[in-house]
Amino acid sequence: ARKAKVGVFSCPIDVSQTETKGTVLLKNAQEMVDYTKGEEERLETAIKELYDSGLRVVVAGSTVGDLAMHYLNRFNILVIKILSKFELRRLCRVVGATPLARLGAPMPDEMGNVDVVETTEIGGDRVTVFRQEDATNVTRTSTIVLRGATQNHLEDVERAIDDGVNVVKAITKDPRLVPGAGATEIQLVERISKFADRTPGLPQHAIRKYAEAFEVVPRTLAESAGLDATEVLSRLYTAHH
Repeated sequence: ARKAKVGVFSCPIDVSQTETKGTVLLKNAQEMVDYTKGEEERLETAIKELYDSGLRVVVAGSTVGDLAMHYLNRFNILVIKILSKFELRRLCRVVGATPLARLGAPMPDEMGNVDVVETTEIGGDRVTVFRQEDATNVTRTSTIVLRGATQNHLEDVERAIDDGVNVVKAITKDPRLVPGAGATEIQLVERISKFADRTPGLPQHAIRKYAEAFEVVPRTLAESAGLDATEVLSRLYTAHH
C-alpha cells in the first residue's frame, strides 16, 4: 500500500459478543439464517464505515475474525495483526495514529498516514515494513536490523547499540560530559581529600576514607585490563596534580 491512511484498533475486529450468556430459541431454518444474517450485516456495515472514512490499512492489536477478514478483503483493506502492545505503541508513533478501543470509523485526527507499507525479506525472514518517505514527515522512530553468525555475537552488538542510543538520549537531556576510565573518580578523590584537609576534628578521617573508596573504580578497571593497578593509580594521581 502507498500513501494510505492507517487505523489502529486495540479491540477485536469481529462480531461483538455480549458480556452475559443467553439462550436463543430458533423455531425454523429461516430464523437461523436471519439470525446469522443480522450479525453479518452489522459487521459489513462496520467495515464499510472504515472504507468510507478513507482507511486502507488496519492494524489490529487483538483477534481478527474470519468473517471480518472476508469483508476486509472484499473492500481491499490491508490488515496487519500486532499483539505486542509495545510494538503497537511504536507503530502509532510512526504513522501518527491513535489506538481505538472500539470498532468504527475513526475521526480524522485519530487516523495515521504512511507512505509505504510493504512485505520484504531480510535475512531469510519475511517482515512488514512501514516507511515514511516524505522528508517533511520525519518520524522519531527507526528500526535497526542486526545480523550475525551467532546469538552471542548478536547480543553483544545489541547491548553496544543500546548503550550508544542511551548515551545520545542522555546527551540531548543534559549535554554535560565527564571523562571515563576512572578519571572522574580520581578527581573526586583529589577534591574530597582537600575538603577533608580543611575540615577540623574527627569528621576529616571519615571524609578521607570516603574519598579513598572511589579508588576502587580505576583499580578494578586496571585489574580487568591485566595492568598493574598500583602503577596505574600512581600515574593517574600524577596526571591530576
